[in-house]
Order: sequence, then structure tokens, then C-alpha cells
Amino acid sequence: MIPGMLLAALASFLCSYPQDPPAPITAALRPGDHAKEHLGWSPKGAKVELSMDLGTLHGRFDLGHPGAPQIAVRLTRSEGAAHFDRIWVDTNRDEKVDEREVLTAEVSERRGKWWSSADVTVPVSWRDDGGDAKTRPYPIALWFVEDPQEPDAAPALRWSRRGWHEGEVTIDGKPAFVLITDMQMDGRFDQRDAWALGRDKKALLRASARSMESHFWLDGVAYRMTALDPDGASITFERFDPGFTEAEEKARNDTLAVDRKAPRAAAPLAFEADFEAAMKTAKAQGKRVFVDFQTTWCGPCRAMEQHVYTADAVVKAAAETVCIKLDGDEQRDLVKRYEVAAYPTMLLLDADGKVLRRLVGYQHVTDMVKFLREDG
Repeated sequence: MIPGMLLAALASFLCSYPQDPPAPITAALRPGDHAKEHLGWSPKGAKVELSMDLGTLHGRFDLGHPGAPQIAVRLTRSEGAAHFDRIWVDTNRDEKVDEREVLTAEVSERRGKWWSSADVTVPVSWRDDGGDAKTRPYPIALWFVEDPQEPDAAPALRWSRRGWHEGEVTIDGKPAFVLITDMQMDGRFDQRDAWALGRDKKALLRASARSMESHFWLDGVAYRMTALDPDGASITFERFDPGFTEAEEKARNDTLAVDRKAPRAAAPLAFEADFEAAMKTAKAQGKRVFVDFQTTWCGPCRAMEQHVYTADAVVKAAAETVCIKLDGDEQRDLVKRYEVAAYPTMLLLDADGKVLRRLVGYQHVTDMVKFLREDG
């Protein structure tokens, strides 16, 4: 056998011979510096029901391992203050008010509501393998909202975690960074939470959230979590083949691709802003009314403006319809009248204001065409 053929045969043998699986990668983790760095994703705020007693709002919530004492909170107004500007958080869980645990809230007006906001770090305790008690910091943000238009609404404090745990490892001879964050906000880490990988800290912090039950891509290679310390001290993960490439997965998950590819209209759908005037126009012309309830902070609303209301098929479907766009934070009376609970909410009304159809959430071009069609 000539040398070239021998090398080819050897290479074929080596490729077919069972290989040892890649060694798992374990990273020691520590709390990230949330005071100087910002993580681009966070869980939805948790709700703490409050009760009023002699001008003070009381409540409590769980954080940490099962059986840990609850954390008590109280909201009060300082002398002469019009809004709640002091928040006591029982960080040591001893049920005793300590002035060092009282936060001065930042009070601001946003979208017609008054927000009292503060940050605090709560110690979360656990016992290590040797039975020794340990604590780690758990930074959270708290906010309380007063709505002058809803004076009888049940009071509630909301909070969300601000921190994460991070570590550095070597992958393929180069530095890599990993982080985990508590998406369930129970003070413990498990498969319900989220993780990320990155070649540098900036890429790590801006990476999209991935469930611990899902894989993460780094340099085109998929990695999955295999072990996680419940107190966030370490994570172990390994590379694996999910059966598809990163590009294939991205294309499969691109739910807006079909809307981006839709033919564009010469001009986007034209919306009125005055509800009463638009309804008079519809009444006079015998037309139906399309109302889009949205807000300035609604991500799906912006996506529909960009991809759906510029589509030629949608503009044509709405040609004989009076279209109105309303900010739900400003048009509170109409939000109540039409029982709008989420954004965007799209309504099709007759000329008398009766609801004919309703859609909630992002809608694709084909969905909006069907919604707007006379016979849809």
C-alpha cells in the first residue's frame, strides 16, 4: 500500500473508532458586580400583597431555602410626604425594625402614576457540605406604584432580583465566561433558572437568557448544563451535538421572518389619535373601526409597527376601516371601557363602538389581514 493510501486508511480508522466524550467543564462561581455592570435580562417582578394599618402598609415574602423565615416589609411616609418614601426590609429576618434596614425610596411620576423605588441586598443562608452556616448576598429591586385613577386598587409591592453569579473557565485553550441567574427568584438555583456563555464579559452580559434545561452556543458549539450547585457556587456543563447547527436553530426560532419578508406598502397604515373624532367619522361614513391599544414600553407593539403595519396586505385590508392608535397609559377611561388587560390589544368595532373582534399580543401579517377583512 502506498503511503498516501495508508494515511487515508489510518484517518478513516481513527474517525470511525469510538472516541472518549469531551470532559465536563466545571466553573467556580461568585456573585457578579451588579453595582458596576448590568445584565440585559431579568425575571418578571414578584408581587407582595400589602395590608394597611394606621397609615402603614405591611407585607412579607419568601426568599431562600424551604423553611427560611419570611422577609417582612413595611412602607411608610416621612413627615409631610405625599407618597410612600420609606421602605423597611427585614433583611436579618428578626421581625424587629432597625433604622439601618429602612430604605429611602426614590419617588417619581411616570405615566400618570407615582413610583416609590429602592434597592437592597438581602442575605440568603444555607449550610455547606460540612454543615456550616453560610450566607450569600441577594440584591433585589423593589417598587411600589400608586395610581391616582385607581384609589381603591389593592396595594402591592413588587420586587425583582438584580444580581447573578459568574465564573471564568478555559474552553479550547481560550478564556470563556459563564453566568447563572435566579429566574424563579426563590434564592435557589435549579434547572428552572437561566445561564449564559461568552468569550468576554461584555458578550456574557448582553447574551440572551437561556433556560438551564436548554443548551447554549459558543463559537458554533452547543453546551448543556449537567450539574448545578443549588447555592450558585459552581456549574458543570459539557459540549454535545443537538442534531442541528446554530444557524439552523436561529432560523427555526425566527418567528418574525415571514413578516419581514412580506411585501411593503408605499406608506404604512395610517392611524388616527382622537378616538371620539374617529368614531364620528366612522359613523358618518358607515365604516368599521380598528383600535390598536399599545404603550410606549411595549416591545411587541414596536415590532408590529415595523413589520405588520407596513405590510402591503395589511394596509389594503384596512382600506375601508377607520384606524385608531391609543396609548393605554394615557387613555385610561377607554382601557376600562374596553377591558384592556395587556398590550397590544387590537379591537374591531362597528360604528357604534360595539366590539366585533378582539386580538391580544403580537399578530402576524396573515392574522391581521384575516382580522381586518370584511368576511374574516
